Amino acid sequence: MVLLLLALAAGTAVGYARRGRLRRLASPAPERNRLILTALGMYVVGVIGSWAWEPLLALLTAGCWLVLSFYAWLNRRRDGARLIAAGLAANALVILLNGAMPVDRSAQLRAGAEPAEHSATARTTEVDDDTLAPWLGKVVPVAFPLRPEAVSPGDVAVAAGAAAVVGTGMTRRRPGAERRGATPARRTRPRPAADENSGAADDETAGTHDTDGTHDTDETRDSTPAGEPSRRDTAPLDAGPESAADRATMTADAESERTSPRVTA
Repeated sequence: MVLLLLALAAGTAVGYARRGRLRRLASPAPERNRLILTALGMYVVGVIGSWAWEPLLALLTAGCWLVLSFYAWLNRRRDGARLIAAGLAANALVILLNGAMPVDRSAQLRAGAEPAEHSATARTTEVDDDTLAPWLGKVVPVAFPLRPEAVSPGDVAVAAGAAAVVGTGMTRRRPGAERRGATPARRTRPRPAADENSGAADDETAGTHDTDGTHDTDETRDSTPAGEPSRRDTAPLDAGPESAADRATMTADAESERTSPRVTA
């Protein structure tokens, strides 16, 4: 417990040193938070049920660590969550194998702790030749000034993971937040191939004359030999359906009607 508290304090100090804030730990929110209540309920049931059956506390304690390990694994996108999951799973495994947490007496002596404080109970047992996976027990001496103790490799992993979660989570940016002063790059829409082809076709056919031959291009006018009238000069003035004789007859009829005297009744 002391190791975990010191790790959390160290992670918080690092977060503030990097100009972080504690409120950023909740962004994004962790998943399946109800698993914490489930683990707490299992431990309470183990404490109460141990009065009737002593091994129940060790079994439900291991189950509590497994539930918390699964919770940490679900939130493994956070830095350090995988370490927490691995450490809790290691503690649960050694408890299930031995019925309690094995404690190395020599490790306690090297740390400066009193072995008598960790006598065999429903939660701890001394490491001996019959202990399964003793390296997963409390075999790491930690000489804290106020409370020296022996911890397990799983405890070390949990403490390191907790420090990483707090230290990096305090400086985590909110999802979708953009830096101040940064403007999103504009997307340039590619020009369709049809427009390019049509533009090229317009360039090739620019300046061509009409099909009826009444408009000529500059190139055509320039290519006309000197001394010869161009097609523009020789084009008929009236492209109507009437011929020259018909127009002359119509003009004469109109003139005679205008000059002839009107007969009144």
